[in-house]
Amino acid sequence: MERLKPTVQHMFIKFYSAHFFQNGSILVGDLHSCGTLLNAINLYKSTPEKVMPQALVISFAIRMLFMVEQVHSCEIIHGDIKPDNFILGNRFLEQDDSDEDVAAGLALIDLGQSIDMKLFPKGTTFTAKCETSGFQCTEMLSNKPWNYQVDYFGVAATVYCMLFGTYMKVKNEGGIWKPDGLFRRLPHLDMWNEFFHIMLNIPDCRHLPSLDLLRQKLKKLFEQHYSSKVRTLRNRLIVLLLECKRWRK
Repeated sequence: MERLKPTVQHMFIKFYSAHFFQNGSILVGDLHSCGTLLNAINLYKSTPEKVMPQALVISFAIRMLFMVEQVHSCEIIHGDIKPDNFILGNRFLEQDDSDEDVAAGLALIDLGQSIDMKLFPKGTTFTAKCETSGFQCTEMLSNKPWNYQVDYFGVAATVYCMLFGTYMKVKNEGGIWKPDGLFRRLPHLDMWNEFFHIMLNIPDCRHLPSLDLLRQKLKKLFEQHYSSKVRTLRNRLIVLLLECKRWRK
């Protein structure tokens, strides 16, 4: 990941050594001791709300879109975007009230399925399907070629999991891919419908939606509705994470 700008490298797992054996390998990297985003999602199931608050969902979604944008700018497809592969480290716990980025401390890990597009001719596409059925992008489901779309789908699936606390299933209605879930009571319904429509219905490999544009829309919504509320919610998540951490010991 040396292609990444130095200013964003802290958003990705850093490895210090690799040890290879006949039956496996071990990578030694930074310790992120607060678990994964999936752990955080599951913690909310034992709270009265049952799901992560919208303010945190939007904050994390903004961060994810930026991370994936940075990876794609290096001509790398991550290939395995899911809640398990976003981890929360001490930087998330150590934030102070002056830190504007409430999602700081979130890092993207696991490049085991990544594809370096610099190793292929320009415009290369793929037709293989990933083994994790719930994270097969719509192109895989409809036997269409794909490249970067797999990461768009992964972000959408991760955001869905934060919103509803369950993995996303998709359906095709009249040629339009949609999450197979009930959105009626969801705040900011129009925005979320637009978000999932864009992320799940990419015309082809040559016409990828702008992640930056989506991120700016979410950022505007966040600033209008949640900027004054999110720190209390973040601090509550920190308490849940620390309690879970003590319980694991």
